[in-house]
Amino acid sequence: MLKAAEVVCPEKQSAFANISLSRNTIANRVEDLSRDLGSQMHDKIKSFIAFSVAIDESTNVTDVAQLCIFIRGVDDTLAITEEFLELVPMKDTTTADDIFSSLVGALDRVGVDWSRAVSVATDGAPSMVGRKAGVATKFREKMFGHFTVFCTRKRVVKH
Repeated sequence: MLKAAEVVCPEKQSAFANISLSRNTIANRVEDLSRDLGSQMHDKIKSFIAFSVAIDESTNVTDVAQLCIFIRGVDDTLAITEEFLELVPMKDTTTADDIFSSLVGALDRVGVDWSRAVSVATDGAPSMVGRKAGVATKFREKMFGHFTVFCTRKRVVKH
């Protein structure tokens, strides 16, 4: 870092020399940044007048199922925000109940106003869209009046 400061801004080299780069200092800075970004996201989400979520469940290279959750919302100035919300490791099973519980938990952790939910987007997997017990059905029961969008990008017809 000192070599870069020497080239980029040699007059500030002494200031860079006084910056602590210990493992603990760096870890603390990363934690501070994470808390600050999380706080900003929570504030933004609380300002939504309407929001939707997009979810997808997949398995990583170590065979751990994970639920990826994105949230998109609009505030009272009609500014649209779309953010990656959380990647939730799914323990043991990935039933509709498990997925829905993880989704609700993630949304509750950021303090969404459930009355402002308008839609959920997901793939067409049975656990996601099942008429009687799918995640979309459970979401619909929790939030009367929302609609569901199904992404069929993953479904490729082979001839």
